[in-house]
Amino acid sequence: MGKILVTTDFSGHSRKGIRFAFQYAQQTQSKVVLLHVLNLFDPEIAIDSRTATPQLRWEEALQLKTNQLKKYIHVVFPSGIPKVDYEIVCLKLERSLAATVIHYTKAHAIEMVFCSENGASIYKTLLGSLPEALLHHCPVPLCIVPNRYRTTPIQSLCYLTDMAHIDDEMTQITTLQRRLEARVEVLFFAYELELKARFTQLHETAKSYESDTVRFQYIQLIPQTPFKELLHRLLHPLKPSLVVLFRTPNRSLLSRMLFPSKTSALVLENHLPLLVIPKL
Repeated sequence: MGKILVTTDFSGHSRKGIRFAFQYAQQTQSKVVLLHVLNLFDPEIAIDSRTATPQLRWEEALQLKTNQLKKYIHVVFPSGIPKVDYEIVCLKLERSLAATVIHYTKAHAIEMVFCSENGASIYKTLLGSLPEALLHHCPVPLCIVPNRYRTTPIQSLCYLTDMAHIDDEMTQITTLQRRLEARVEVLFFAYELELKARFTQLHETAKSYESDTVRFQYIQLIPQTPFKELLHRLLHPLKPSLVVLFRTPNRSLLSRMLFPSKTSALVLENHLPLLVIPKL
């Protein structure tokens, strides 16, 4: 049984990420680590003014937040907590919020991280956007859940690909598909000349992987049509439970249009969870 991590700052936004993470855990028999990172900005809290002892009150504050988180999970699931193995962890802030999450992820063999699209204003203002920071540095797949998403069973995946490493990526996609028992829609975008030049290769690739639950679509880019509009046209009728991308340092056509700065905006505007997987 693998372990997944979901972050929370007690905001209403973070409830979406928790609910989606628990849904994923139910379908994959994963264990959930519910993580809150505590930052004591007030030096009077971090240092006992009577004894000048550093960090004397950290343990008290961490225990307080742990107790609050135990109660908060019941607020997130007012009808009852799903039957999922979970634990609650509260940590002191390290260099940054993202650095704290990443360090824990590496140290505890976390296989996937979940976070919500937006956090509370204090995190956004003082610590920066956690999803944006994790997009670039998270060592494991990162799932960002939009704040308007209503959690339902994960039944379909939409995988956006540049076809550069399709065999390696499809291995991971099919593994995820089996765990979730979901359908997969594979979308490749290219201009007309490339689609014509690669026609045989693309359709041979599709035949290698297509089945009753896996379908490939090759989409022609239209110069006069913004990519944002084209993507919305495709995602709206498909209504996938999860959109999947692979993060790559190479600036392919897809990555130039989507990643990293526009990926979240384009997909999350459709109110769909986004899973970003780092390429090996």
